[in-house]
Amino acid sequence: MTPTAAAPVVAPRAWEPVWSPEETDPALPPLTLILDPRDHAALTTTALAAHRPSAGRITIHPTPLAPTAATLAHDLMRAYGKHLPAPEDLHPEPAWVRHNDDSWRNTAAWTTTLGITHLIICRAHRFTNGHIKHLLALREHARLKLTLLCNGPLPPNTRQLLSAVRHDHLDTPEAALQHLQHPPPHPTAGNYPWWQARCSFPARPEETWFRLPPPPSGHHRWEARHYAMIATQPPPDARILPLPPTRQDHTHPHLATAIARIHHRIAHPVHAARVALHLLTGAPPDQLNHLPHGDLTPSGSPDHDLHPTASLPLWTRPLTQAALALTELRGYAHAHTPLFIPKWEEHEVSQAIEGCRLLLPAPARTSSAARRRPARRP
Repeated sequence: MTPTAAAPVVAPRAWEPVWSPEETDPALPPLTLILDPRDHAALTTTALAAHRPSAGRITIHPTPLAPTAATLAHDLMRAYGKHLPAPEDLHPEPAWVRHNDDSWRNTAAWTTTLGITHLIICRAHRFTNGHIKHLLALREHARLKLTLLCNGPLPPNTRQLLSAVRHDHLDTPEAALQHLQHPPPHPTAGNYPWWQARCSFPARPEETWFRLPPPPSGHHRWEARHYAMIATQPPPDARILPLPPTRQDHTHPHLATAIARIHHRIAHPVHAARVALHLLTGAPPDQLNHLPHGDLTPSGSPDHDLHPTASLPLWTRPLTQAALALTELRGYAHAHTPLFIPKWEEHEVSQAIEGCRLLLPAPARTSSAARRRPARRP
């Protein structure tokens, strides 16, 4: 018998926010280009009023004179209700915020998970071709309707780039208003209303703190090395409350507050999912690092002691599904354990926990017998 050659191992390939005319899917809806060289105020007002997150339609007014292409990705995440961490003395800006591809992958993960179907971008005439190519790459990946509102004349090189994309020209205020006022589709029933999870950002000094629960079993425990236990402690006069014993019902007042903070204050999908599962189950970091891919699906695992995500509640699903989406986008080597983070990234999760005003559980005490070293043999 002739031996069969083994199939070659194909390394996972990361999604890159790049676009070329050869990669355009003709089945996508045409791009809508609104040309408004006179900058009519009514068009911008109508575009902003068209923002309907519940129906998957998002309007953004980008940061003017954005220093990097990643800034546009950050603007999109903020429009989705995901705020980037504010740099502090103890917590510098996370590395992914400064990385263009990582920022766009995080944005793409949220875009597909949250059911975004239509992006309306104001002031698009200020974009470089690099910005527009990133948007076109996101359009291809997430199958989006894309509307570019150009409130000034388009540069010739931008016109040349867009000529390679199937698009509709709207060059009268009447046609533009009709497009922007078109009613969005009805929201999908049965999903968690993530657009309602709002809270102040950044955290207010007088906010209540909540202590994360301990692990549910003796198999796993928090230790002093986890996240280096560097999360800032609350001020002496802070109000500290425990979370309710049952953390499935997102309508409980205390739990609703903590959930809103996680959804609103953590922009990195994996970090948001980790903090959510810390809150839901008390699982320590090591356990989440080894959590199998299948345990993050809606059905979860039947063994709550070994796999803490059994019967994932509705409020966690946008977070865990975004983490799974990001794993695929990164072509990650740890695809079977999608919540894995390297040691150097732990301080970013610690920053996220602190930003949500959550306290780490006390580390497990080690008995004196366990700490005692065995005597050396003569």
